[in-house]
Amino acid sequence: GVFGGELRLGIGSRPGRMAPYKPESYSEVLRWLEDTQVEYVPHGKKAGTKSFDRYERYAKAKTVAEALELGSKPLDLVHDFEKKLLRRAGGPIRDKPLDLTELEDTTKLTKTDLVLARWGYNVAKKEEVANSEEAAAGEDHDFEKRKREAAEALRKARLSAKFGVKVEDMATRVSWAETPTMVASRSRANVEAAKILDEKRKIVDNDVLRVLRLWAIKRNNDRKNVFPDGVSWVHSEVIGLLHCSGGRLIATLHTRSYPKVVELLVRWMKDNRPEGHSRDFPFTSIIVNSGYSARKHRDHLNVGPAVVKAFGNFQGGELRYWANDDKSATVEALKPEDGTLFDVSSAAAVIDGNRAHGVEPYTGEERYSLVFYTTAAYNKATPEVRQPLAELGFPFT
Repeated sequence: GVFGGELRLGIGSRPGRMAPYKPESYSEVLRWLEDTQVEYVPHGKKAGTKSFDRYERYAKAKTVAEALELGSKPLDLVHDFEKKLLRRAGGPIRDKPLDLTELEDTTKLTKTDLVLARWGYNVAKKEEVANSEEAAAGEDHDFEKRKREAAEALRKARLSAKFGVKVEDMATRVSWAETPTMVASRSRANVEAAKILDEKRKIVDNDVLRVLRLWAIKRNNDRKNVFPDGVSWVHSEVIGLLHCSGGRLIATLHTRSYPKVVELLVRWMKDNRPEGHSRDFPFTSIIVNSGYSARKHRDHLNVGPAVVKAFGNFQGGELRYWANDDKSATVEALKPEDGTLFDVSSAAAVIDGNRAHGVEPYTGEERYSLVFYTTAAYNKATPEVRQPLAELGFPFT
């Protein structure tokens, strides 16, 4: 990219005050890839200096990636190239200098690409400080905007490369509810769910597991009635219609930000009706759990039956359900032998969530579970809340 005829470091650099190297040298290095072949002049630095010792280590490199791994810094590449201690010997290069704000697909960025991009951004920040008086005078009104855009492009590019999701497929972050890493992971799950749905076939357990393995389930500090002993939080969250404190009903952020994930989970329930059910099972909400055995508890704010299904590579983890729980005793007083065990990894169980139930201990790498239920006062949800849920397939009646 270019600003006013000067090299742009791919990150929003102000023209006119480059570091003490030619723009052409920066431009050359920012075209290099991890497999670009390089060749160093033997013993190119003065013996007995720290730079000599470092140079001797990284000068053995045959590619840009090797040079960085052996201790070269990006600015060393520029310096050594300009001083003719280093030359490009062959291999692939970019058509033009790396500019994250212009890349269409950042999912395939390598570690080398990100190191060079981050270095370029830091150079630009230093340059901005050097030009602070000019900026204060308003000589470059667009610079701050460009710098912010470049910082955001670098952040998104790093997440894009890590999670394999294109920047345009990344959801807009809801800052109070999600970290940037969660957004990237969930966006990747949303892309995967869309691919599965596009196949226009029955949704099976393995499809759900593929998506859940990519999904980032939030840490929940509030569901204390399900916490195993010694635990202060669990991975658990509600998708769909949520009954908030004060009785307010909302559609959770997932319905807007990750609609394909929501649609896939809804479709699984419709495609896998519990045994004996000839019609779609009614539900307004889905609880997604991961990585814990819920202790014996009774749910609140639920109406009607709920469906529980587990997914993943684990042993044990059956659901114990007290169908005859009349709530006359505390859950702690209920005897295990009075409950019924359901192997919810092989088949979904239909229970009354307001009666006592809990998950047995399990072993294994992973255990996810979905709970499909109807939240209390669902009929009071406004049309504006109900519409997006109905569009995603929630069977409102």
